[in-house]
Amino acid sequence: MKDMKRLKKEIMLLGIPILIEQILTTTMGMMNTMLSSNLKGQEGINVVSAISMIDSFSYLFISVFTALAIGGTVVVAQYMGRGDCQKANEAAKQGVMSATFISILITIFLFIFNAPLIRLIYNSVEPQVMEYGIKYFGIVLLSFPFMAITLIANGVLRGAGDTKTAAISNVIANIFNIGLTYLFLYVFEWGIIGAALGISLARAIGASYVLWILMSGKKVLKLEKLYHYKPNFKFLRQIFYVGVPAGVESIIFHLGKLLTQVFIGGMGAIAMSSNSIANSIINLINIPGNALTTVSTTIIGQEIGRAEYDEARKSLSYITRFATICLVILGALSIPTAWYLVALYTDHEAVMDYATKLIQLNALATPIWAFSFVLPGGLKGAGDGKYTMKTAITGMWVFRVGLGYLFGVVLKWGVYGIFIAMFVDWAVRGTLYMIRLRGDKWLSHRLTDYEETKEKIKIQAT
Repeated sequence: MKDMKRLKKEIMLLGIPILIEQILTTTMGMMNTMLSSNLKGQEGINVVSAISMIDSFSYLFISVFTALAIGGTVVVAQYMGRGDCQKANEAAKQGVMSATFISILITIFLFIFNAPLIRLIYNSVEPQVMEYGIKYFGIVLLSFPFMAITLIANGVLRGAGDTKTAAISNVIANIFNIGLTYLFLYVFEWGIIGAALGISLARAIGASYVLWILMSGKKVLKLEKLYHYKPNFKFLRQIFYVGVPAGVESIIFHLGKLLTQVFIGGMGAIAMSSNSIANSIINLINIPGNALTTVSTTIIGQEIGRAEYDEARKSLSYITRFATICLVILGALSIPTAWYLVALYTDHEAVMDYATKLIQLNALATPIWAFSFVLPGGLKGAGDGKYTMKTAITGMWVFRVGLGYLFGVVLKWGVYGIFIAMFVDWAVRGTLYMIRLRGDKWLSHRLTDYEETKEKIKIQAT
């Protein structure tokens, strides 16, 4: 049995590169928002509002790539847990190639229907924000195949226990993102077009790096004969077993988030800008939690691959508690510092006041965050994606959307109402995930034995 000292060491080895990566990535994302928001006067507010609006819409499609990345992570992790590097390599290859083809199809569709889709969904936003949004998305969507390659490639590397390469690729992409965005916004003065070009070119550079690493075999995995790719449905079935539920969950979940963004869009540019800035800072606070979510998927996946069921339960419980402690500390620190953090983005008094209160409100909910995000990360590592899908969809549409509309629109609580509904969603999902963790059903999935046995593994009671 794995002792606590070994588990802590494993968390540190996997988690520190991810933590550094996410700190740099989120910080650079904040800087990107700052670069846009610091444009003169109303221009800055409109640009930030447009980017925030399009990011919410983009995540709906990016979630497909993320889902495939989760599937690749879990399958590779379970093969590596069994010590089968050959099958881990083949699973990685199938994941990367399938994600590439799917992303190209999505990009073609969005390129054709760009403007009609944006106008249909965001028909209540201000005209200038709408115009900027259409221009921004028309460029950014062309980078989706590069993002898909990066997500799935980094996912399979993490599944193999190599979190350093994934961290390096993201850091490289984000350094180029900041540099190019600054160049295009403030030197060439290209406005919203410059912001779109900066992030798109950076994604292409990041994808090129991580793909080169995988093809060269410099790390634990190696992709071979990509130019003679043939679908291997055994591995694709395993990846999709996790990826499809995760994808459905993520798409419907982000549809709900998109709808709440529409609610906020009807509240005006100040509400949209305040929400964007607050979420940018909240993402910084959530870095340890997001890092530990990724760690939980890898560790639990490898333990399930080794049939270490008791250890998987103990590991997931510990990782969740550890994440909660980290987030509560950071949440408490954000209460007195929120105003100063917001001031880095804007000097607009109304936006500063609104965003500050949103960050302070979020701090009160940090104790429940890990139970609704880190826990399902581990459950997915065990292949329990269908349960997390059903739970997330129910929580999103019943509580976050339903209560969000009631609190934010009907009762006119504004973005505060949207946030409160979100916290209720977290609490409900976290409770359901805790109940799942205490049972044995989530341990009955062993993806790497799918073709060989096609039967559930017998679980021994603790």
